[in-house]
Amino acid sequence: MVDISGQFERKLEAIMCYTSQFEGKTEAGELFPNGQSLPELIRTSCANYGSWIRTAYGEPFFVDETLEVRDIVKMGVKSI
Repeated sequence: MVDISGQFERKLEAIMCYTSQFEGKTEAGELFPNGQSLPELIRTSCANYGSWIRTAYGEPFFVDETLEVRDIVKMGVKSI
């Protein structure tokens, strides 16, 4: 996860520039599966990801390659 708390409102503002693509749709199956508007859905989703890393907002970060970790203690995460 990546902490996007400092840029979340800017991200949401940028997404809302494309309102014409989803305006008026609140229950469009896969687009809004729980009936939330897109801004609400994005806020809820990012808040959920943020809770995983103890920040206000987060975003998943996926890689297809293997990442090298030189010092696991400096990663800032705890294992179970």
